[in-house]
Amino acid sequence: MKNLTKAVLFTAIMSVSIGFQARSQRLFDGVPENLQFENKLIESLFSADAGTSIDIKFSQNFHISGIVKSNQKIYDNLQTIVIEASNYSKAKLFISKIIDDDKTVKYVGRIISRASQDGFEIKGSIAGNCSLKKISLQDMIVE
Repeated sequence: MKNLTKAVLFTAIMSVSIGFQARSQRLFDGVPENLQFENKLIESLFSADAGTSIDIKFSQNFHISGIVKSNQKIYDNLQTIVIEASNYSKAKLFISKIIDDDKTVKYVGRIISRASQDGFEIKGSIAGNCSLKKISLQDMIVE
């Protein structure tokens, strides 16, 4: 009975340890902290239907390939698209297109994965450019 208890305890400790390691991996280590790109790179995504394959080349060394999971126009001035990446462990790319009262278009979003501790925040500017800034999901989650 003692050996069985030890085996169960060992298995439980290993499971917790492996689960913690999986949650703490960094998915985007090979990608720079900040990237700049033009709005036109993501404008066409908002006409893609669910199930469409896409490939977005943010820089020479960083691109997202995947499938559009949803594309919803929630309000007249807000549309959100969700893309599941096939090349980054099924990370999700969420991008929202916001149209202000003066008809200015802005883009915001995130690239995140449940299995990693890093991701990206997408911020748009009025000048027609967007940026990707690396974020730490551990810093954002309050336990």
